[in-house]
Amino acid sequence: TKHRTDRFFIPYLAVSDALSCIVGSGFGLALNLLPIRFSGDALCKGLWFLTKWSTLVSALMLLLIAIERYKKVCKPFGPQMTPLAKQLSIIALFVLSAILTFPTVFFHGEISFPARGTSHLTGYRCGRNTFLTGLEGYFTIYNVVLAAVAFTGITAVTILYVFVGKTIYKQTKFRSRFASSPRKSYISPKSDSGVVSDGNDDVFLENSVKENEENKARKDSADSFYSTDDELESTDADLPRKKSSNNPRKKSIISHVYTVPQVLRKFKISILFMCITLVFILTFTPRLVIMISEATNKGYWSGLTDNQIRASLFFYRFYIVNNIVNPFLYAAFDSRFKQEIKKRLSCFKK
Repeated sequence: TKHRTDRFFIPYLAVSDALSCIVGSGFGLALNLLPIRFSGDALCKGLWFLTKWSTLVSALMLLLIAIERYKKVCKPFGPQMTPLAKQLSIIALFVLSAILTFPTVFFHGEISFPARGTSHLTGYRCGRNTFLTGLEGYFTIYNVVLAAVAFTGITAVTILYVFVGKTIYKQTKFRSRFASSPRKSYISPKSDSGVVSDGNDDVFLENSVKENEENKARKDSADSFYSTDDELESTDADLPRKKSSNNPRKKSIISHVYTVPQVLRKFKISILFMCITLVFILTFTPRLVIMISEATNKGYWSGLTDNQIRASLFFYRFYIVNNIVNPFLYAAFDSRFKQEIKKRLSCFKK
């Protein structure tokens, strides 16, 4: 059985979502509930680092997934990401996120101030302390760099998924023309003709004559090209397959022509990642706008009213909604994930 790697990134993305929900949401609540009693400089710096690091990991992972989906769907005969390459990419992603996030420990920390209306009580809050450390200019540069990285990443992901979406649309349009009956066609060994999918349509390639190295490599590429997002859950897994032995000098392709919903199901992993990315862009864009406003206006927060500050903080942390929504998207598109959740929940009922 061929090893499947379509879901390779999902566990890492799920862990990143969980970390963002736990750390990001918990930290945000602590800042709101303890506005003048948040003491501990090391704790403050550590939480700021973890919050931004987990967010950056999720964002860069979506970019990595977009590249992998583009190569798989739009360039199926080109070089693909091997399991080792994916593992190394994840490690590099973690390290790069840590490097980009590390400067935040110099810009945030514990801030002490006299409590309002008293002269003998001291309050402590966790936040940006650049006005005390004299690093305001460096913070502006850092924010510009992060905003540029975020904007570049969002643009790149959007472009990549536009190409993926166009390919899926063409595939769906092609299939809808021939949805009435199965059909059989022949192609030469050196033809790139075929129908694009995340994976293995119900296609059988056979050549009874001895294949040279070039043809064998091509067959392996075709197997990958025709692999489904989910081989085990393929709707055509039990369809009978028929070998051609009458004409050994031809490669035969015997394919079942699927309806549009069936074609979309075969692209479900790519569509899942597209939906996750769309939600991330919608929820992270308000934060990106605020980051740009902070970078261009040093007195951004001080010039806001109390209600405007509350609204800005709400949208600044609105990205957490993405981490909350993702598990529901996993359940909607991945039946195995849904089955595992039901199995776990049934254990608690007993």
